[in-house]
Amino acid sequence: CGISAALILQQARTIPVVLALGLLMAAVQYGLAVSPLVPLSVMGAGLAGMLGAVLFARLRRLPEKPSKPAESNAAIETQPLLAGLGSYSLLTVLLAVLFLTPKLYGGLSQTVWQMHFPQVISATGAVTPASVGQAIRPLVHPGTYILLAALLSTVVYRAFSLPGAKQLPAAFHKTWKAAAPVSLGILSMVALATLMDHCGMTFLLAQGLSRGLGGLFPLVSPLVGVLGAFATGSNNNSNVLFAPLQNNAATLLSIDPRILLAAQTTGGALGSMIAPAKIIVGCSTTGLQGKDGEVLRITIVYCILICLGLGVLAWLLA
Repeated sequence: CGISAALILQQARTIPVVLALGLLMAAVQYGLAVSPLVPLSVMGAGLAGMLGAVLFARLRRLPEKPSKPAESNAAIETQPLLAGLGSYSLLTVLLAVLFLTPKLYGGLSQTVWQMHFPQVISATGAVTPASVGQAIRPLVHPGTYILLAALLSTVVYRAFSLPGAKQLPAAFHKTWKAAAPVSLGILSMVALATLMDHCGMTFLLAQGLSRGLGGLFPLVSPLVGVLGAFATGSNNNSNVLFAPLQNNAATLLSIDPRILLAAQTTGGALGSMIAPAKIIVGCSTTGLQGKDGEVLRITIVYCILICLGLGVLAWLLA
């Protein structure tokens, strides 16, 4: 993805740096993913990439010494950035304390909510046995600590009169306005995916694909994720919709499900570069309204090429 961005921006000379930063991010993400700090793996990798890029830029060319007025203005402009980083740091500390303290995590994990689902037999004969749903543990869920970090940050902002402290009500209003329709869409997508999986529809689709493609299914597995992201505008929704299909296909083809699920979520992430919803938001943010088609014509080529490479990798691993 980094190489593709460099080529699109006509910055091919930065590819060695992109590769180095990519390896750094991969190493950090892997290290966090195999540790108790799993929820921090993505954010930690992104932070490592940004810090690595800043460090490289500073080593490559030292900035000129600013004058005193510029230095004062720079200090003022960095306050909101430092405040934002403080909020993220607080979230990191809260999650680290939770996941690195087994007794605390174990005690809070005792609060569990689950639903029980009855057996379903479809008209085609697909049988879904009675089972319990996903275990929801609200006291150890990352979302709970995101909310806690936001509330604590509000207190700190007001106590130290940090920039934006008086705009917190407006920030909450904008967050609610932006999150409400997205949340409604995700809930609808989860309901649809759960219904399809519970009544045997997902298994029927997986059965047809596995019979039609056989051992070649891993080649197109990332494209399924791309299709989901293109249709729904979200990697999360793509995974909700098609991860059960990938899992069933892996079972039918005797493939390690982790391979196809990894291909699914990677394809869903790549699908963001061609998802109309994401392109429209990106263009409106950068002042490129009305040029959605031009952006899509550029990004779809790189999306397909990367997905083909991922498909070959998934096929070889399978």
